[in-house]
Amino acid sequence: MRVTVLLVDDDASSRMVLATLLEDEGFQVDLAGSFAEAGRMLAAEGAAYDLALLDQNLGDGRGTDLLPALRARLPAAKAVVLSGCGEDDLSGAPAPDAVLAKGIGFPELLERLRRLVG
Repeated sequence: MRVTVLLVDDDASSRMVLATLLEDEGFQVDLAGSFAEAGRMLAAEGAAYDLALLDQNLGDGRGTDLLPALRARLPAAKAVVLSGCGEDDLSGAPAPDAVLAKGIGFPELLERLRRLVG
């Protein structure tokens, strides 16, 4: 089974590097560069993601603020938030399936994602 990922990050270089690494590992990756773009993608007819990989601090919103739309539209999808500020940055936010440090190494990130999606 090919895992479909919605990758949301407002940093274009980070987004592209991570997308390339995930695609090289067999993931299908759709990219969003903003909170608004990710919201439109989640609301689109036929949206189907197994996993959302969300930067917490987007230029126009917070990654965790996408979780209600993700859960309503795709209740089985897993959500991972990448945060440069640690879990303090997530206070009062909906709970994702995992919170990882933004600087996590790719091998560890890949292992965590594979465990989440089974």
